[in-house]
Amino acid sequence: MSNPDKTIRIAFIGLGERGRKALQLMQPVEGACVAALCDLSADNVQAALELLAATEGSAPRQPLCADGPASFHAVCQAEGVDLVYICSDWHSHVPIALEALRAGKDVAIEVPAATTMTGIRQLLTTTHETHRRCFMLENACFEQQFLDALAAIRRGDIGELVHAEGSYYHHLDDRWNPWRLDINRRCRGDLYPTHELGPICMAMDIGRSDRLQTLVSMDTAAVTGPHIYKEHVREAAPDFLNGDHTTTLLRTARGRTILLKHDVMTCQPYERQLTFLGTEGRITLNDTGRPSHDEMTLAMNRHLIESLRTGEPFAISVTDLATWCAAIPLSSESIEKGFAPVPYPDFYG
Repeated sequence: MSNPDKTIRIAFIGLGERGRKALQLMQPVEGACVAALCDLSADNVQAALELLAATEGSAPRQPLCADGPASFHAVCQAEGVDLVYICSDWHSHVPIALEALRAGKDVAIEVPAATTMTGIRQLLTTTHETHRRCFMLENACFEQQFLDALAAIRRGDIGELVHAEGSYYHHLDDRWNPWRLDINRRCRGDLYPTHELGPICMAMDIGRSDRLQTLVSMDTAAVTGPHIYKEHVREAAPDFLNGDHTTTLLRTARGRTILLKHDVMTCQPYERQLTFLGTEGRITLNDTGRPSHDEMTLAMNRHLIESLRTGEPFAISVTDLATWCAAIPLSSESIEKGFAPVPYPDFYG
């Protein structure tokens, strides 16, 4: 229901580096206010409270605060919360989102929103059953250079789009969290594809005039991972699974192709690149870490809050969320089957 003057009361769950940055970049957004703060760590909750207190021009707030393993239950069930904004570790995204949806809350989930096909289907089903709204916080879709490229593609400036490529190179170095290291130890595949696949799917009109049909992935040996694990955890990891570099190729029903490259292991410089190849030209975008990240997150947050206030559709639907996240389990399945092609589910059908 449209209510352009409504204030969206937000509960932030997960207040580590990413969560506190999200909290900070919500402060300038008109129509948003902080209703609750939640994290496993009481120190993280306190740091978030101090961030709020230090926000220039902000009115004093008394948000609900909760910490500890079961704290998210209280926040999801709390009165006075409209939106649950989830920035916790990947394992907890789906359980928190499901509880919030069933409690009558809308949810916004950091990327990747879900990493298993079961979790993806649970988010889809529960969103539809509860008639709530579910948004994936993929800020790459709100970067100005991409939006300019998207407009050019839709104008036909490069002719018909036939192929796209996306790379995510981000050596995490001292930013490795134990849970993320553990995921890379236990899983093979492209574990973080949506920064590239989301914008590419938008440009290719996936889910509307085309759909993803086939995926095949191949990875290198896990050369660097065991050394990183031993350095950070102080334990040997001969069973470390994720390769140094993973390459994924997708084909659409209309015969277009997508190439994704993922590497968080090797010591190459940060790079997030997109290339769109058309019959009459090419557009290449490159983000080497310049300060556009805050700008695109702020633009995303404004879109999220405005959509909730007006009832307008999200730029990223829950079906888009499912389609983009599915590359994670499908890439793993392809590798486990000997780098074999696997069919891509049609979540839009």
